[in-house]
Amino acid sequence: MKFKKIIELSGLLLFTMLVNAQETIKKKDSIVAVAQEKKESLFDIKFSGFIRHDAIFDSRQTVDVREAAVVLWGKDVDFDANGKDRNSASKFQMLNVLSRVGVKVNAPDVLGAKTAGFLEGDFFGNAEGGINEFRLRHAWITLDWKKTQLGIGQFWHPLTIPEMFPGVVNFSGGAPYMPYNRNPQIRFTQKLDANFNLMIAAVSQRDFTSNTAPYRNSSLPSGHVQLNYKNKDVLVGLASHFEQIRPKTASGLTNDFSNERVNSVSVMAFGRFETKPMTIKAEAMYGENATSFIMLGGYVGYTPTSGPGLETYSTMATQSFWIDLTGKTKKIIPGFFAGFSQNDGANNPISGKAVAYGFSNAVGGIAASGNATNRTINYIYRLAPRIEVPIKNLKFGLEAEYSAAEWGNADNSGRAVSNLNLVGTWRVVFATVLKF
Repeated sequence: MKFKKIIELSGLLLFTMLVNAQETIKKKDSIVAVAQEKKESLFDIKFSGFIRHDAIFDSRQTVDVREAAVVLWGKDVDFDANGKDRNSASKFQMLNVLSRVGVKVNAPDVLGAKTAGFLEGDFFGNAEGGINEFRLRHAWITLDWKKTQLGIGQFWHPLTIPEMFPGVVNFSGGAPYMPYNRNPQIRFTQKLDANFNLMIAAVSQRDFTSNTAPYRNSSLPSGHVQLNYKNKDVLVGLASHFEQIRPKTASGLTNDFSNERVNSVSVMAFGRFETKPMTIKAEAMYGENATSFIMLGGYVGYTPTSGPGLETYSTMATQSFWIDLTGKTKKIIPGFFAGFSQNDGANNPISGKAVAYGFSNAVGGIAASGNATNRTINYIYRLAPRIEVPIKNLKFGLEAEYSAAEWGNADNSGRAVSNLNLVGTWRVVFATVLKF
């Protein structure tokens, strides 16, 4: 009998131990689960982007990029034997390559700073033959302290200010009237007080120039300084950008070693004003070698026509102005964009064989030769009224854009001096955008 009781007590004790062990395991699993949940919650990841469809009509042939997704200006006249302009032919297309996707990440604090990242791409491609291929737009890391922000990665160039983007339907935005560029960079932004902010940045070049070698071979990053004032109704500021490039490591008739440099300084004033009926945005810029911003300009190289001698350089100057008005209605939103840009040519033209360099020259628009074989642009302007209809996450946009460019024979400074033609072109864009 005693033996039976011993067995029963032993069984009861074992059962109690097993129950307690299970409870302990459950508690430990619960603690681990909570810990994992807390660990995972340190990263907040959000996807965003849009699906976009564009239907585009152009009244004549244009200078553009990516199958005319971004139009710059109308092509120069090109007369056949019968006096008819070959470039007066119209065109139509539909595109979806402007669709994009991005991810925003809020990460654990680092060095007492709120840490975040932004990664974004689209199907625009990095070259004409790469359209429909996925490409990197932004890869941006920020550390935010109370009054200081450190940004590292690829993001909008400091002259390309997101709060200042015109509300145009056309994907080209304000280009070629506003500086448009994304760059690898390191930037510091300091809040001086509640409204004033100071930005200092070191910038490199990557995707928005026809040749990145001159920028890399300079061995120096570009420098940028910007000061702005901002409150809920007003954003105004001044910006200055310095850049040095080394166009070639060897040049001249005998291809000798060259350490010739091109220094350029660009300055910009900008403002955004919120009024009851509309939002007003405007910029004015003086740019030297502004071609990497998808604007008129570049630089000119001069080589002696005989004997040895290195190619020497002079930067081209560009003036640009634009204004954008956007109504604050809800069902149908009207808007209007106007822009003007002028090529002032090389600052110090010299004798010798003249050759223009830069994106504007590569696509067609800026040249320098001192004879009638090359054509260049003196000035361009654009007028673009629009309407947009937002319906929840869906938005329809219609824009009629008139652009004009004065073409002519180039002198050795890159200015058009004779045989001038003012070429005008219409672009009509109907865009459908679904945001997510």
